[in-house]
Amino acid sequence: MHTFLRFILLFVVTTTFAQTELSFCNKSSLILDMLEKNHYKPKAIDDEFSNYVFNKLLERLDDRRMLFSKADIESLAPLKDKLDDYLLDGKCDFVNEFTVFYEKHLKQTQQTIKKIEKSRLDFSGKDTVTYGSFKEKSQFSKTPETLHKRWAKKIRVDIIRDYLSLTNPSNFPKIKTQLKQKVIAENKCFIVDKLQAVNGLQAHIETTFLDVICSYFDPHSSFFDPTDNATFMNSIGTETSSIGVWFSKNSDGKIVVSGLQTGSTAWKEKEISAGDLVLSLEANETKISTTCLSLVSLYDFINDENNKKITINVLDDKNINKTVVLRKESLKIEENAVNSFILKGEQNIGYISLPSFYTNLDYGFGSANDIAKELFRLNAVDIDGLILDLRGNGGGSMKQAIDLAGMFIDKGPLGIYRDQADNKTIVKDFNRGTLFTKPLVILINGESASASEFIAAALRDHNRAIIVGTKTYGKGTIQQIVPLRSEEGFLRITIEKMYGFKGNSHQAVGIEPDIAFPSLLAGIEDGESANSNTIVSDTIQKDIYFKIPEAANYESLRAQSMARIDKNKASITIREINTNLQNYLNSERKMPISVAGIQKDRDTFNAIFEKSDAIEMTHKTFEVLNLADYKEILAYNKNKAKENSYAIKNIQTDHEIEETYHILSDYIKQLAN
Repeated sequence: MHTFLRFILLFVVTTTFAQTELSFCNKSSLILDMLEKNHYKPKAIDDEFSNYVFNKLLERLDDRRMLFSKADIESLAPLKDKLDDYLLDGKCDFVNEFTVFYEKHLKQTQQTIKKIEKSRLDFSGKDTVTYGSFKEKSQFSKTPETLHKRWAKKIRVDIIRDYLSLTNPSNFPKIKTQLKQKVIAENKCFIVDKLQAVNGLQAHIETTFLDVICSYFDPHSSFFDPTDNATFMNSIGTETSSIGVWFSKNSDGKIVVSGLQTGSTAWKEKEISAGDLVLSLEANETKISTTCLSLVSLYDFINDENNKKITINVLDDKNINKTVVLRKESLKIEENAVNSFILKGEQNIGYISLPSFYTNLDYGFGSANDIAKELFRLNAVDIDGLILDLRGNGGGSMKQAIDLAGMFIDKGPLGIYRDQADNKTIVKDFNRGTLFTKPLVILINGESASASEFIAAALRDHNRAIIVGTKTYGKGTIQQIVPLRSEEGFLRITIEKMYGFKGNSHQAVGIEPDIAFPSLLAGIEDGESANSNTIVSDTIQKDIYFKIPEAANYESLRAQSMARIDKNKASITIREINTNLQNYLNSERKMPISVAGIQKDRDTFNAIFEKSDAIEMTHKTFEVLNLADYKEILAYNKNKAKENSYAIKNIQTDHEIEETYHILSDYIKQLAN
């Protein structure tokens, strides 16, 4: 079924409830129906579903395992294998039981913290704390009593770690009372912030529950409330609706203004400044105090689509109380900006880093259009080759990825999409001609996912690009976002799986580079395969009448690269750090709860990274240059000039870019012979 037609059908289904406000039961029923009919790999709603949702909901509500014990959870046991029946029968009172349970244990935890506050804490080392392998799943305490002991240990460890983080830690007995007050206050705030959840506890439980339902089908199907959806859309867009103010927490845990976005009204009018202490926020007659407010809750309040005008009460550095009113405005997302550079050395190599496959949702332009502009600029200065850096690019708009791939090949298939009915859609480049014909290398890592993997696979299958770096994340599924109703939430549903035009899939396995680099996180991060309910990898019959080129042989380039890497100080350091870090994380660490005990573990961890400065070293392989026309812009824009200077420094000290430059230079010379 064509993707656009599927979207229309999905949208029609959701509008059946559009005349009245959706109840929690209606939302649940609608979501389950949509998942069953449209998910790439639908599942039965049965006892297995019920058990998963029950366990995952409690794990989400208590992700630190500090609120509930196993004995506490037993009180909800009758619900464990009944949730499927309740949902199918339209009986949703169980959500009240979860809400009462959650609130009860939040308040009990408050009392636990108060008891610990009044007690004398033992830092002699008589008690110990044990950390298992980092891949072991954290468990709930067995009983309320053991949970209380866990809290007592946590607070003592927090106090010691705060002490060790001081610039010049000395005389722990003298300042431990002061540190205890700080840590207790922070933990009290942790609970208060949960109790004062935006829109209330029950709304929080309902939203979390609906999202957990979606996650049963695969890790990338999810439920968004309007605020979450706006945040997601910002991540793949070129503009955002924002007040132009960034916030952080200072050393006392209080919320302060950390910066203003260039060009915003807040930046122009200068009524609010970095460092101002934020006391409260107000919108639509709802006022929230920043006391015990998390940054997540603060941004949830600001990003609420109904809150168009935000009133912020601040205390400036002269202790003057000010009230500033800011309206949301459309601002450019600077992180989604593309700039090109020339790496001038033995060869003149173009360099473009693409942070995401963003798109302008109103006009359809986005990253592909921006890259095209940079390619025209680079072609004008006659570069010898191009590095396209997709490290950290988690994907975004597939249309942008398809359009970008077409700039490097003349014509032909790029990949295949398959839906739940086994319908296959061949993704093609319909535009004849290319924008760039010279040698191309794509740089990837474990955070390159989805659209990034699609373009890397497509261009490799066409022998159009050499892929270098480390194995990618392994997300080979496609999602569509559908509104349940404009004010009721959104469903992101996995509708298709992507394959290369040779019939292979990178789903859950990632893309192995043609030439591999050492990775700091090898054996530590597993990408998509580490997620629950991951859709497995497979292959399909390609059914494409296209002469598939034989895979290129890069053995000579690989051998040259490995010889350099084996001698490269940064690469040697990365391998050493990775080995030591894996040993540390995979070991069971039992520490006495004392300054000396925690200090020893801290020293062990810090020693792993003591040589990390060797990873970023300036080299003389090439010089990073701006294009001439961009230099004119920088001359009149101090903020851009500062960002540009930072970007050049990062490129100049990045050993992976240096090695990629060597590989591309070797390839260019190889082609010339």
